[in-house]
Amino acid sequence: MTGSKGLMLFGSTGSVGTQVLDVVRAQSDRYHVVGLTARSNDGLLAAQVEEFQPRFVGMSDPAARERLEIRLERLGMRIPVVGDEDLAAMLARVAFDMPVVATASTDLAPLVFDVLRSGLPMAIASKELLITLGDLLEPFRSQVRPVDSELSAIWQCLAGEDPETVERIVLTASGGPFRNRPGDELSSVTVPEALQHPSWAMGKKVTVDSATLFNKALELAEAEVLFGLSGDHIVAVQHSQSIIHGLVEYRDGTSRAVLYRPDMRIAIAYALSAPERPYHDQVRRLCLEDVGTLEFKPIDPKFEAFALGREAWKRSRRSMLALIGADDVAVSRFLVAQATFGDIVAVLGYVLGEAGTGALDDSVRNRLEAVAAGRALAERWFREQPGMQRKGQEGA
Repeated sequence: MTGSKGLMLFGSTGSVGTQVLDVVRAQSDRYHVVGLTARSNDGLLAAQVEEFQPRFVGMSDPAARERLEIRLERLGMRIPVVGDEDLAAMLARVAFDMPVVATASTDLAPLVFDVLRSGLPMAIASKELLITLGDLLEPFRSQVRPVDSELSAIWQCLAGEDPETVERIVLTASGGPFRNRPGDELSSVTVPEALQHPSWAMGKKVTVDSATLFNKALELAEAEVLFGLSGDHIVAVQHSQSIIHGLVEYRDGTSRAVLYRPDMRIAIAYALSAPERPYHDQVRRLCLEDVGTLEFKPIDPKFEAFALGREAWKRSRRSMLALIGADDVAVSRFLVAQATFGDIVAVLGYVLGEAGTGALDDSVRNRLEAVAAGRALAERWFREQPGMQRKGQEGA
């Protein structure tokens, strides 16, 4: 592993994390794993430890941590297993070249902020985490490498260009599984329907966010945080084929776009290797002669969660953080049959109306408190709904 890049991977058992390890596996001469963390999937984490031989692992859930220690002992592997409270101290004792944040959890915000201040480049997949840190990231923008396919596309399009020459940033949205379903039928869709994304294989939370298009509102806010352009110059369009992931229009009338077939490993590989582009034989090549027609249209107004997210970001950063917390609660309840798909929009609308709009201070803690306030408001909305207590018992 001499000369290879040491990666510290946060969230290794989720959809993005497992695809990061796909890239590492395919390019083992370029990367090695220094540390892995997960929330509660001790079985998969144990298998990853056996394969990638990290120097340590972290597990958030105490019960899962005990199970992991037993699994590793049976495998004859004696490496440190730490909880969240000891993670920062462990990071200070090991050397790595790049942290990779593959989890959407905002709980990592203080740790991510501290690591950025060390000067290391960081690949981040979490929209929520980037938006939570917001303007605090401004001194560290050159270190942040976006993993989201759309944000990666914009990052690549802007490379070497003067920001003053940019006229508009355009992110694309597939429209998710309900792009062709009438708006009046959306409130009653089921969990299996919401998880049938036509283009991407993702984790459950982000797949539901894609079905409501709340994720696209997050990406527009994320683009402003990452690239420092005014929100007036950042838009989204529906593009069902998911071939063009993002484009930048310049003042001279030219545009630059990034195209590839939907595969997160392409954006992940670029985040790890940029500005290099090593050969990657796992991904399917794009042949334009086989693609056919590419279609684009404005975001359909039926996606109310998108409009609410956009309004929150325009209103205040505090409002947007409250909606991030509220969406986490509503989607989590939807996934376990304690809420309907329509409840997600209802909760977002309620929280937007109730959340404060005061300025955020320069602390990470203050931003996490704003997210927590949104969660609390969402939980209050559910408590106040007729029959919601019974529904919660049924879904338990």
